Amino acid sequence: MWTILLFSLPIIALSCENCFQSPSGCSDTDCVVSAEWSEYGSAYNITISALVAYFSLLESDEYWVGLGISATGTMQDSHITLCTISENNVAVVQVTGYSHGVTPVTIGSTLTSKVSLTKDDNFITCQFLLHKSLLKDDNNYFFVGAGSVQDSSILYHHSTPIASTELYSLAGEESSSGGVVGISDSRILLHASAMITGYGIFLVIGIYTSRYLKPIFEEAWYRIHTNIIIAMVLIVSVGIAAIFFRQRSVVVGFHELIGFTILGLTVLQIGLGACRPHKKHRYRALYTYSHLFLACTLFFLVIVNIFMGLSKSSLKVPSHIFVIQGVYVIWVVFGSIVGSEVLKHLYGGDPGLYVRKLKVYTLINIGIILLYGCTVIILLNVVE
Repeated sequence: MWTILLFSLPIIALSCENCFQSPSGCSDTDCVVSAEWSEYGSAYNITISALVAYFSLLESDEYWVGLGISATGTMQDSHITLCTISENNVAVVQVTGYSHGVTPVTIGSTLTSKVSLTKDDNFITCQFLLHKSLLKDDNNYFFVGAGSVQDSSILYHHSTPIASTELYSLAGEESSSGGVVGISDSRILLHASAMITGYGIFLVIGIYTSRYLKPIFEEAWYRIHTNIIIAMVLIVSVGIAAIFFRQRSVVVGFHELIGFTILGLTVLQIGLGACRPHKKHRYRALYTYSHLFLACTLFFLVIVNIFMGLSKSSLKVPSHIFVIQGVYVIWVVFGSIVGSEVLKHLYGGDPGLYVRKLKVYTLINIGIILLYGCTVIILLNVVE
């Protein structure tokens, strides 16, 4: 599996046509890695560069820099091109899959006639031709790495290679509308499903239980609320594990940055809940409103991040999922929250009648929340 390390905070990506850069939006002089390509007859003319300091190659005279291309984002079945220099001989190695100790060999004049490999104090740069017939798919994930050559053998890269989180088209075009629609990677699908279930369903039900269902459950509400949050944490943990097993390292993008913020607030909320003061404590009101404010903040960030996650171009999520997501947000705000407040205002003066009305309204509300979750997860599992 590719490991990924983007160690700089993201900035808004600049226009980058037919290229991959990391960090996103970097300039030619401050990119850690970059790849640019253009069509050259029956081949692609590709230029890759890697930051010398990042890959610990400042003192190396024999080295390699490589580009990996994969339709699935994994090392299996990937196509790897390594530019090497050993004993002043420049060569290009074509590798399928992953291998240690590959002996640098040339592959013929067709692809090596226009190879150039240079190194200065800042970057290792290689320009080469890659024949179109060597690639199985039009849209692929990229990764760029670099390392040493010793005794005419390629050594493992000193630092983590940097991989893309989006699909790129070497032809410079997105895949046609007749291509795959839906999430085909099972680990991304599990991540999305777990996050929507944990935060989109269990968090909402947990907030609703804490805020409005005390008259129904009386003293038992806190235990019910706690169990719902525990279930949320377990489900979310599965989603986090799924995406880390796919990437094996930390990717810092806007979606990921908000995700880490959500996780931090979740830990803070759980800690705050565990320190709940007695109901007659002088800070109980401050605690209650702080806990509620953090919960609402969490929900807002979750909604934003779900939209951002599903909007990733590589996922090709059907557009009607966003409509369902939007309708659900409207229901949570106006149906669950505003509707419950109106119900309390209208019938709060008669506790018996209020509880009966609240039970019916709760069944309707929980039913809509579960319908949303089931519908979205089912649609995410449909790959056309």
